[in-house]
Amino acid sequence: MNVVFLGESTEAKRFLILCLAKIASCYANITVLSKKPYSYGEITDEYEYCGIDFVLLKDGENPLSKISESAGNFVDAEEYIDVPEDFKVIAVSETTRDKLESCIELAGEYTRCHPSLNLYIVYLNIMEYCRIGKRFLSSFWEHSLPSTIEIAGTDEIYFEEKNHIVMIESQYLNRLSIRSLSLPIKTVFRNIILYIFSLDTKEVKAVFKRAERMK
Repeated sequence: MNVVFLGESTEAKRFLILCLAKIASCYANITVLSKKPYSYGEITDEYEYCGIDFVLLKDGENPLSKISESAGNFVDAEEYIDVPEDFKVIAVSETTRDKLESCIELAGEYTRCHPSLNLYIVYLNIMEYCRIGKRFLSSFWEHSLPSTIEIAGTDEIYFEEKNHIVMIESQYLNRLSIRSLSLPIKTVFRNIILYIFSLDTKEVKAVFKRAERMK
């Protein structure tokens, strides 16, 4: 299964993809492709971080040329690439105005080439008590996209302190503990994994149990 994650490759977005790759690796082999390094220190074009295989893309390099045929591929895309129809597309939409509009503009490029695109949207870094939440952002997206686009689902992520701790510790320890994440973010991850692999609820629960036992 191949997935393109649209949006600026921020630290929060990279952590989101890393967590999803870690969980998904309990169901299938996963390779993450990105122009920005996820690991810290010296790395090669192919490296391992938190138990996940990564490919570092060069400027101007087509990610499709690096797709692994023996694994599922998660592509961290900050710009348009002409992906095949069988790729899943997830827009990672952060709430600041510049990142939101940048992500919508990028999604718009995909919709022009794939007018019947099936799009899943994740609202990242929703702020508690802020009026700009899931309902407002969904309305913003719906007015910006062509009516032919099917929004397969939307989820919102509040980056609680507990999850920030896991993110920072993983950067220093090269180890990611899914068990230590908050329940709300794990619920969103279950929804996304279900969407990516078209699993049923029982299968997703089994995948998460395996992921939570991993060190």
